[in-house]
Amino acid sequence: MKAVLLIGNFSGSLRPLTLSQPLPLLRFCNRSLIFHQLQALKDAGISQVVICHPNKEVPADWTAAIEQLSGELGLKLVCSQETEPAGTAGALKHAEALVTDDGTNDAPFIVVNADVLCSYPLRDLLLAHLKRGREGTLLTTRSEEPSEYGVVVVDERTGGITHFVDRPETFVSDRINCGVYVFSPAIFERIRASSRVSMNELLPAMAKAEQLNSMLLSGYWVKLTSTRSYMGAVASHLEIARYLAPASLAESTPDFTVTGNVMVHPSATIGKGCVVGPAVVIGPNCRVAEGVRLESCTLLEGAAVASHAIIRESVLGLGSSIGRWCFVNGSVLGEAVEVCEALLLNGATVLPQKQLERNIRSPEIVI
Repeated sequence: MKAVLLIGNFSGSLRPLTLSQPLPLLRFCNRSLIFHQLQALKDAGISQVVICHPNKEVPADWTAAIEQLSGELGLKLVCSQETEPAGTAGALKHAEALVTDDGTNDAPFIVVNADVLCSYPLRDLLLAHLKRGREGTLLTTRSEEPSEYGVVVVDERTGGITHFVDRPETFVSDRINCGVYVFSPAIFERIRASSRVSMNELLPAMAKAEQLNSMLLSGYWVKLTSTRSYMGAVASHLEIARYLAPASLAESTPDFTVTGNVMVHPSATIGKGCVVGPAVVIGPNCRVAEGVRLESCTLLEGAAVASHAIIRESVLGLGSSIGRWCFVNGSVLGEAVEVCEALLLNGATVLPQKQLERNIRSPEIVI
């Protein structure tokens, strides 16, 4: 069985983190984002994934990363490069021959947006699709801010979607499109070739034709629209790991204390007297000195925190460093940012390769 992973662009909206790494390769809980999505697809029985992405934006290390992931996961990964931006549905049309084996394969296939993370009940979604026999089945979830997404109106008796509205200005429903689908190959007949078409244009027509089904997600879901959504997703993922993979979480030692869910890479070092957690991820080759307090934060590879610093609700980029006695709150640091000793950072967003020698007391972007 096949699946499609849709990558709209590589920079995404998680700047400054994605200024140094493409979004799919950005580390999330010590694995790349794309690894989590590919692992979920493999667990659902997928053997081949077609990765749709723009041709003009391919990062230098992309091909090597895909080859490594293919070997590590045992999945066949094939890239479909768009010569021109085609939109989410247009990208799918561009990959039609790869998905259908030039029209000889009529099996349904899974589609996942690359900027989405969730609990991925893909086997259940596939079964729901096969049961209803419609052209498409959407994974949906409930949202307190539905106007920010594609909203669906569902017939609760059948699960069929009667209306699909993109970012409605008035309340329509609290159920939204998760960006995870199962489609039958008949969908390709609905997409115009060589044109830019988004899913939000395609899905309303399918709903009107009564060819769109739904399944309500019971687990967590997040669309990575900001670094704040990234941090919220970390907390949810670690909570799931507490039940599904407890061995992946750290425990207290005689030298430091762990509170709540914490993930520490084996190559990282943590000094004496530290208190770490909850919702903390410490990446490869990170160095945390003595007396540090870490809470609701992620340290990406090579980040360093000097003694007696406090880091809360923040992300430290690749190779960034925090000086002694610093207090960093609600901030995001790009790659190789150096924060000097005894500074306050409150709501700072710092682009890569910067050295901070002053306090930032209110939200500010440092360019």
